[in-house]
Amino acid sequence: MNWMPSALKSSLFAFCLVAPSLVPGAAAAPAAAKPAAAPAADSGLPTVAKATAGLDRREGLLNLHYDRQKGKVWLELPPASGPRGEVGTFIYVESLRTGLGSNPVGLDRGQLGSTRLVTLRRMGGRLLLEQPNLKFRARSENADELQAVRESFATSVLWAGDVTAQDPDGRALVDFTSFLVRDAHDLPRSMRLAGQGSWSLDPARSAVDFENCLSFPKNLELEALLTYTSSDPGALVRETAPTGSVVSVTQHHSLIALPEPGYQTREFDPRAGSYSLDFMDYAAPLDAPVETKLVARFRLEKTDPTAARSTVKKPIIFYVDPGAPEPVRTALVEGAGWWREAFDKAGFVDAYRVELLPPGAHPLDVRYNVIQWVHRSTRGWSYGGGMIDPRTGEILKGHVTLGSLRVRQDRLLFEGLTDAERTGKGGPDDPIQLSLWRIRQLAAHEVGHALGLNHNFAASTYGGRASVMDYPAPLVKLTTDGQMDFSETYGTGMGEWDVHSIRFAYSQFPPGTDEAFALDAIAREGVGRGYLFLTDEDARGLGSAHPRAHLWDNGPDPAEGLRHAMKVRGLALGRFGEKNLAPGRPLSLIQEVLAPVYFHHRYQLEAAVKVVGGLEYTYAVRGDGQPASRPVDAEWQRRALSAVLATLSPEALDLPDPLIALLLPRPSGYLPNRELFKGWTDPTFDPLGAAGAAADMAVLGLLQPERAARLVDFHRRDPKMPGLDEVLDGLVGAAFGTGAGKETERQAELRRTVQWVVVRRLIDLSANANASPGVRARVDAQLAALARRPGPNDALAHREFLAREIGRYLDRRAQEATARPAPPEAPPGQPIGMPDPAWAPESLPEPLAGCSWEP
Repeated sequence: MNWMPSALKSSLFAFCLVAPSLVPGAAAAPAAAKPAAAPAADSGLPTVAKATAGLDRREGLLNLHYDRQKGKVWLELPPASGPRGEVGTFIYVESLRTGLGSNPVGLDRGQLGSTRLVTLRRMGGRLLLEQPNLKFRARSENADELQAVRESFATSVLWAGDVTAQDPDGRALVDFTSFLVRDAHDLPRSMRLAGQGSWSLDPARSAVDFENCLSFPKNLELEALLTYTSSDPGALVRETAPTGSVVSVTQHHSLIALPEPGYQTREFDPRAGSYSLDFMDYAAPLDAPVETKLVARFRLEKTDPTAARSTVKKPIIFYVDPGAPEPVRTALVEGAGWWREAFDKAGFVDAYRVELLPPGAHPLDVRYNVIQWVHRSTRGWSYGGGMIDPRTGEILKGHVTLGSLRVRQDRLLFEGLTDAERTGKGGPDDPIQLSLWRIRQLAAHEVGHALGLNHNFAASTYGGRASVMDYPAPLVKLTTDGQMDFSETYGTGMGEWDVHSIRFAYSQFPPGTDEAFALDAIAREGVGRGYLFLTDEDARGLGSAHPRAHLWDNGPDPAEGLRHAMKVRGLALGRFGEKNLAPGRPLSLIQEVLAPVYFHHRYQLEAAVKVVGGLEYTYAVRGDGQPASRPVDAEWQRRALSAVLATLSPEALDLPDPLIALLLPRPSGYLPNRELFKGWTDPTFDPLGAAGAAADMAVLGLLQPERAARLVDFHRRDPKMPGLDEVLDGLVGAAFGTGAGKETERQAELRRTVQWVVVRRLIDLSANANASPGVRARVDAQLAALARRPGPNDALAHREFLAREIGRYLDRRAQEATARPAPPEAPPGQPIGMPDPAWAPESLPEPLAGCSWEP
């Protein structure tokens, strides 16, 4: 899954649109407005008591009546009291109690949908469930100003039903069944976006789940079993559902009373690391921006607001799913509990804790912040998010989803780096123990999102792992005698940035404090201490620019980190063998263990690539003293380029024959999967295909159109900076240079594979309509020179092949280029199922738009 478009940052706690008149501080309705009249006694409808005689009654936020025989739920309504027939205003969240189990499709157990503020309105004999529009507001006391904004933008009526009974005082009854048994989560859309065919809800095979329809004083929790069918189900569904053309899931609905007054909103600051709730405030003064951003955070109040340290009125408690097995369950409790330290350092005593979910508690009940353990058919992403009051940014419920296969993939990684014989032995290099340290960090990371905090992908470059909100690469050190040291593989506890971000989001200042000034002081303090904050937009794309914002990297210097990763990789590959596979397993399965070792350097490689043509910058605010942006130092760029090009050598790409001999074809009963190497020699392992995939990681990273354009511009403004010509010459030199013609045939064929990858990606860049003219002109010149470049006699056929490839492209341009075969893809490194970056933000289910793309 990423990238994360900027529009998604504000969706961590998915929010929708609400009426301006409901915003805190907004003026009340005009005094002249009259409440809706109570219905006449002779309406012709039965009374509520008569219509519900003999039905199962549940009292709560709104009273419910169940007709189990007919499968119906009736909603009892109090009299309308507002000027527009309002019965009540609530927060509504739809979600999935049960899931499909396929991470690429994204329909998981416990997946939260949109969080909306809704108003129940009586209009004649109809009840409307209307979603007001809070994306556009007026924070004003002027009723006319409020009305102008309210009438300028559409609302959304999500559902309507007929009133079937009413009392003389206006109390009424409506059949609520069709609201519950409807496709609120938009499952067909998720299926379509995942390429899994056309799906539709089958009402005949859907029904209210009465045993899980619960009523409480401040919330209703209602469920229905929904069945969807398709005549063209996709492969992922066929692999997961028992009958591929039929999918049944349980949909959950939460109707929640509005929070008690008293929550204090907090203005967002781009230097502080929180997620934001965004809206347009048309009542803003002319010298203030219309765009408004509020911090998303829990309500946390000291019992003594004047004290620097105080206990709290209501602590934040996260509950771990007891469905997580031991020893994972204990690791989750420990890792998620690390946040206690951050709150304590922010002045809150006993303000945060982690416990097991009590028996009988519903994980989707708004009263419980839950860390849910979810199973899928493939390893996938974990998410942290929750429910938010869309008026204020107050987090009402934190909800974390952790994929159960992640810890097993980590175990596989360490069995490849060490060996499977150490598994379960309890030593510092035990793959299980190392995986449990990783799951502790993951629990802390996702809870951080549920607390309202964004990724900080620069945190691994300072403070010795300054935040759990970065993606941690396993730090495998090398001893003086060339052995692997796993003593500091993952960090433990809170980092400096974590404490700082909690201080900004949650600090409670004594009465009379200028909060804006105090918060700015915290932000400036972080800047002064060198706390760099950079998030998804700065790190995920291969064309991104910042040299310190990366996923799964270690240390402040990506070039040195890449060289170290290559040493660890070389050591692991040099001793890789049967001992890296658990006893009794089919030997062919060693491919899945080999893949993360062979591509061990992939993320440190991406980090080093982004130093080339990189730009150093911050989220500076005027007057805070942070420096202006500047291109990465020329010498650093050249060191990074050298480290990247070194990964293309035949020695780095080759595998020893004894290892290749172990990579057997799949035995009967073991179908191919996405975790395997790809190539051209199926069903046998293809060493040249693996080399092509590894080479493509470096070549594709260097030839990103955005990076290439920056190289042209930086060199234009400062000739001391490496330009695109220098990078192209280096790349071509690494593939075609001095080593060519002086190698064994084994090495020469690997070099020819690299040459083909380089030519293929140069053609792609030249044909890319988004590449700048200066980039395409230089690439075309390089291609033309390559087509004329002589080669050694033993490679004549290969050189002629490349020349013909280039010639066909230069003659006919991009028409044929798209049809040429690409280098083999590497097995996935990040979790399976990441959304395509090309998806528009509105194409994502909101629980995905609102969560961490964290493996």
